[in-house]
Amino acid sequence: MASSQVAKDFLTTPTQHARFELGVCMAIYNWEALTVAVQSFWGGPDSEDKRDWMVGSIVELYEQQQQVDSEDIEDRLLQIMEDEFEVAVEDDSAYDVAEKIVRIFGQCREGDFSLVDSLYQKYQSKANRSSAPVHIVEQEEVSGDEME
Repeated sequence: MASSQVAKDFLTTPTQHARFELGVCMAIYNWEALTVAVQSFWGGPDSEDKRDWMVGSIVELYEQQQQVDSEDIEDRLLQIMEDEFEVAVEDDSAYDVAEKIVRIFGQCREGDFSLVDSLYQKYQSKANRSSAPVHIVEQEEVSGDEME
């Protein structure tokens, strides 16, 4: 069963809303599948902008719907990955990110920002380390005729 949060009574204070947006941002920025897609420019030269747009799209989902559940979020994440990055994510990581976002929303509504803070620290730690090389799992072969 999918976790859900009623979005009708959206976050009531500017701080709650700002922290929720940061939490969504950090959940998405810490998503390894998306990180590889952005670093590899699978979304083209605007890959970073597409990632930021994805964050806004998830926040907007909460603003527009009466109820949001993890399946709604997962569906949107997977659709954006396919449409914008041409990546089919099949490892359930999108569901994990969606579940995290549902928890972030619930905590922010209660004024608890501990998960947001934890995700932010994880992102900062990762950003401070030297980035590991990106490995492309599968690359389409190009014959000599196609290169002419």
